Amino acid sequence: MKIKNFILLLLLTSLAVMVVALYNGFGLTESDTGAYIEKGILNIIPNDRSPFYGWFIRYTSMWNSLWFALFAQCAILSYLLLKYIQLLQKKPLEFHFALFTVITIVSFTCVSWVASYLMPNVFAGSLLLAILLYLSERSGKVLPLATYTIIIFLSIIIHNSHFLIVALFSIALIVWALVKKYKTLLKRSLVLLCMSAMSWLLMCTVNAANGYGFTFSRGSHVFMMGKFVEMGLLNVYLDNNCGKKNLKLCNYKDQIPAYSWDFIWDEQSPLYKTGGWDSNKVEYNVIIHDVFMTPRYIKMFAKSSATATLRQLSQTGAQDHTSLQGKWSSPWQRIGTYFPDELNEYCASKQYNGGISGTNANYIYYLFFILSTLWILFNRGIFTKELFFIYCTILLFFLINAFVMATFSTVLSRYQNRVFWLLPATNAILMIVYYWDKIQPKEEEQ
Repeated sequence: MKIKNFILLLLLTSLAVMVVALYNGFGLTESDTGAYIEKGILNIIPNDRSPFYGWFIRYTSMWNSLWFALFAQCAILSYLLLKYIQLLQKKPLEFHFALFTVITIVSFTCVSWVASYLMPNVFAGSLLLAILLYLSERSGKVLPLATYTIIIFLSIIIHNSHFLIVALFSIALIVWALVKKYKTLLKRSLVLLCMSAMSWLLMCTVNAANGYGFTFSRGSHVFMMGKFVEMGLLNVYLDNNCGKKNLKLCNYKDQIPAYSWDFIWDEQSPLYKTGGWDSNKVEYNVIIHDVFMTPRYIKMFAKSSATATLRQLSQTGAQDHTSLQGKWSSPWQRIGTYFPDELNEYCASKQYNGGISGTNANYIYYLFFILSTLWILFNRGIFTKELFFIYCTILLFFLINAFVMATFSTVLSRYQNRVFWLLPATNAILMIVYYWDKIQPKEEEQ
């Protein structure tokens, strides 16, 4: 395909991928969106998240429009999706075939709900796609391998969870490669592990350079305590230790909330009544150490982690954006401050004025996933070793993603649907390739 045709195709598919944002009238937002915008524009290192998505917004928006940032993340995803279609079709990319395939994927998966977010969620799918392309690249050319490697590293550093996900994922691939004696897979899996280690080193270096010490995350102790709250572990620990240890939390053990986000963000939480994030670091680290050094607590943690992972695996649909980010919300304030020309546009969006729901669309997505999966299972003749590897790799990534998010954060649909869409998308590509090849010879004869 000529470069100008590929650029046109990339433009059209990028617009297709962000169709939910176009329908909404603005990019979808969460309360965290405001923090990413502000920290990125002011070049501030946050204590509770990676700074790189904020910087992504800072530079891709060009300090002018959040639509530019939204289009940039959709363009990266679209580029990878086009390359993935080419990989599964095993032919040079055809303009009409690729455009039709992307439109089908957008119509029957929740990819646009993920990509239309002004949040780093979209880069989880980009990460998985780039890894699949990197592991499957057989041309030996430097340019595609370098391109996929750059996107993988960018996607890892853009969210703190990706560092651990890629580390566990690459270790699993290394074991697989050693068992099956796949030399190429082993080499590339080792590269993935090195990139994960480099992302950890980079994040520690960024914090150290800004005077926060050589640490990966300055808020990890708070998030771990939030997880203990959600698991019920903190209540059990305080009941067992408040008479033995002098802990500030003991004065508020009857006020421990049920959910981690209430503990972490509610201003009336014991976290803030005892001094906040930095003041509680020593005490929280003591509690964390005790929990992971006590068999009884480890057993409770492991059981809760397994249960939460199973719950997270089922959270695959598009979200309902009925929680309005209205006037005085974090996104409203930050957009009004740093992108004032777009505030009226934001206030006119469907999400701002009444919510935008993915419930009805989910019925279509789930039905397509079930039917397409049955089609794949009944047409096993299309399976090759490469396809088997791709499906196994996707499922492995799903499991690790669910485990990491459910164990160290919380169970939310946006944590799993950010990657799940790739499974029905793969089904869709294979189905279209199968029937497209059957139709083409008839058209040529005519």
